[in-house]
Amino acid sequence: MILFSRTALIDPEIQLSAQRLSTRFSFFGLGFATAAWAPLIPFAQQRLHFNHADFGLLLLCSGLGAMLAMPATGKIVQRVGCRVPIGFALLLLAVLLPSLSLWTTPLMMAITLFLFGTAAGSLGVALNIQAVVVEKNSLKSLMSGFHGMASLGGLAGVLTITALLALSISAVMSAFAVSLLLVIIVFLSVPYSIKAVENTSLEASSKVKKSIRQRLPQPLIILIGIACFIIFMMEGAAMDWSGIYLTQQYGVNTAFAGLAYTFFAIAMTTGRFTGHYLIRYFGEKKLLTYSAICATLGLALVSIAPYWWLVLVGYTLVGTGCSNIVPIMFSRAGRQTVMPSAVALSCVSTMAYTGILVGPAFIGMVSELIGLSTVFMALSGLLLLIVALNRFTYVK
Repeated sequence: MILFSRTALIDPEIQLSAQRLSTRFSFFGLGFATAAWAPLIPFAQQRLHFNHADFGLLLLCSGLGAMLAMPATGKIVQRVGCRVPIGFALLLLAVLLPSLSLWTTPLMMAITLFLFGTAAGSLGVALNIQAVVVEKNSLKSLMSGFHGMASLGGLAGVLTITALLALSISAVMSAFAVSLLLVIIVFLSVPYSIKAVENTSLEASSKVKKSIRQRLPQPLIILIGIACFIIFMMEGAAMDWSGIYLTQQYGVNTAFAGLAYTFFAIAMTTGRFTGHYLIRYFGEKKLLTYSAICATLGLALVSIAPYWWLVLVGYTLVGTGCSNIVPIMFSRAGRQTVMPSAVALSCVSTMAYTGILVGPAFIGMVSELIGLSTVFMALSGLLLLIVALNRFTYVK
């Protein structure tokens, strides 16, 4: 197998093939590690005896760590390449995940969540830089497939933890099992990650930085960013609050708390891998409208469902609806002509990831006052805003 043959990698084509495979494994690992945390969240809240508001503030530690790590990682990659940050971040996630199932004090949970967010944010940046280089060298479109692997990894992560918990295996041992799988992914992917980024890439990165300082985001880019912010916030809400919603609102056993996010992730993954065909069939503009309506109806169903199994149906609709909105919006940001595409994509990415980082914490604080059901209903109305944004962000 070429993945384990260093002599075979002398051939540039084989080396590039190994880098593509390495990138896919690493994206899978990112999704696997971060999604595995979702079914463990209700256990953490119970151990700490936190209400929604306090737990929401605690979750903000993860977002803070990620936001601090993202800009620093770009500079690190320029100096040492992608291999070191990818390997270090994956190993750090493997170490921290069991710790999130152990701590009973708010301080230790806050520190661990901060480091967990730092590792996830750093890994995301390093992986996307590597993905851009590999895609450029391959002379074909690969980015959607790479991100599809992250979705597939997320599905695998939440299914693995949920299955282990259903077998009456403790949360700590379940997390250890996932960590061992992450270590295997490290050995499969990291040795063939890109060791150094070419100087041309560094020069291009420098030009992008100068452009960001010189030009402010245009209204079109801000609207695209708002749409992505909303969808990323929905993803964060599904990951961090769906399990708590099932257990506290419907009395579902904590062992099955990950079911809601599992259904969401299955729908999201399926939608992303079939998105290319759906765009060809419906057209980009119609598909985005249908997707926003589907997600809106799904979250509305989640908020009013009289039975827990209807919550699963609702999250399936939310995942289906959200799956192709961000890829379409990112594509528009790349096609527009009011700003350099690299600068535009950077602005949109920043707004999007802000949604997934701060959204869950905000939801926790508000839900303590008005309840999760009411918050989800309000968010369903926010999803409907994307139908209007579709009209003003369309790019031929």
